[in-house]
Amino acid sequence: MYSTGRMAFERIPQEVRNVVIRKGSPEDGTTTPMRPLPGGARMYPETDIPPLSISQDMWKQVMENLPMSQDERRSRLEKFDISEDQLKQLLSRELDDHFVSHSQGVPQKAWATMLLENEGDVGLMALVLATKEAGHVTREGMQALLVEFDGKNPTIDQLSSKAQELGLKPADASDLADIVAKVVSDRLDFVKERGMGAMGPLMGLVMKECGGAADGKQVSALLREEITRHV
Repeated sequence: MYSTGRMAFERIPQEVRNVVIRKGSPEDGTTTPMRPLPGGARMYPETDIPPLSISQDMWKQVMENLPMSQDERRSRLEKFDISEDQLKQLLSRELDDHFVSHSQGVPQKAWATMLLENEGDVGLMALVLATKEAGHVTREGMQALLVEFDGKNPTIDQLSSKAQELGLKPADASDLADIVAKVVSDRLDFVKERGMGAMGPLMGLVMKECGGAADGKQVSALLREEITRHV
């Protein structure tokens, strides 16, 4: 302590000191030198790496290729027909690049929903959704195709063939309309008693008649129209 005090009388030593307390002898608060204070450049300069000179052209190239800011990413998503909640989730889960790169040719809200509710190969998910939009698989059958082709790189034709094989291809519109009309006709008393409240039970019956090969949204629309005619 005496020698340190004499040094400090002339100039404060540029060092970090360690207080020795309960770490062996002595235990009286004595301090010992630990390391020199860091210089102005950095604490531990890389002595074996020469400085890198950045030219004006290099600096310009860097500035012109900066990654998008969060505000820029949000502005990009605002151009799509998706909900505010979907927008926020795509950003927070860092799925916005995937959404944008595969958004062509598919309904944007449906594509956002598929990305947010499924995990796996993004390209496969986009292809399965495109297959559904082309009328080759029901909405309920998309998950089965995702499982069936996990880790593979199928074409839409292959997806369509597999949907046909698994009984997941949508029923023909005219056939579906006939099935709906028959189900309603067979339970007309129930329909008149319950009105639109009969939708749920009858929808299950229609789906059963179709063997699952019907789009739920289409069945719902046809049922609503058919029930409206009788109430």
